[in-house]
Amino acid sequence: MCETFGYLQCFVTVVWPKYISDLVSTVAATATRPGLRSGKTMNYCLPRLRAKFGERAFSYSGPAAWNRLPHDVRASPSLNVFKRKLKTHLFLEAFHY
Repeated sequence: MCETFGYLQCFVTVVWPKYISDLVSTVAATATRPGLRSGKTMNYCLPRLRAKFGERAFSYSGPAAWNRLPHDVRASPSLNVFKRKLKTHLFLEAFHY
């Protein structure tokens, strides 16, 4: 799970090869959203699925998990800060603090 978040944080901060970056797309990159408020968020688009089995794929599960993170975790300026905030968030979520 943490690896998935780490990959998606790298999508935000680093340029990846095309074959990897084609797996996910941001809401802002969608043609119908740039002028909307949702186009200014750091969310990823969820692809439409034909079967429940598709929810296991990285192209769906990664963006779905990323979109559930709080904004302050997603807006981390570096990978080290992101990992620290993610660890704190997951700990607090697991133990209901």
